Amino acid sequence: MERDTISNAFPLGAHVPSFELVNVDGSRLGSQYLAGAKAGLVAFLCNHCPYVKGSEEMLMAIVKRFQPEGLKTLVINSNDAVKYPEDSFEKMQEKAIAHALPYPYLYDESQEVARSFDAACTPEFYLFDRDGKLAYKGTIKDSPRDSSRVTKDYLSQAIEAVLEGRTPEPQFVHPLGCSIKWK
Repeated sequence: MERDTISNAFPLGAHVPSFELVNVDGSRLGSQYLAGAKAGLVAFLCNHCPYVKGSEEMLMAIVKRFQPEGLKTLVINSNDAVKYPEDSFEKMQEKAIAHALPYPYLYDESQEVARSFDAACTPEFYLFDRDGKLAYKGTIKDSPRDSSRVTKDYLSQAIEAVLEGRTPEPQFVHPLGCSIKWK
């Protein structure tokens, strides 16, 4: 799915919506987890999407690289697990262990959090500055499905800018991926 323009429902400069979800380890985390971060990243991913599978290794490397500099990351799965059993909470737990995910992996069973972000696809990234305002929205890279074809790492550039107190350029690159599987 491609969108050519940023959502008017969740524009640049918008604050992190308030939410709390269950993490794969059973704890509850949400927007408060991002409080005090120099940069806060919220990513909508899932287990089955080939675009997520083609981007996840890069995301893990980015998170590991920028965590020591003040990046906090939350990854959310909002897909309908009834229609897409690979995206169930149990399968999320298995994935978190198998891949030693370096970030919390939250389950948005009601899909309310995805709607509050006006999220549309997986993978889709929302980067917030130290004031909790949306500074970047979009894709991780120019070839989210095929890592061998990547020429641009948009997310790392945006994170570097936010950590340095600058405005990312670009601030929006339309996300490419599978649509969120709505109930």
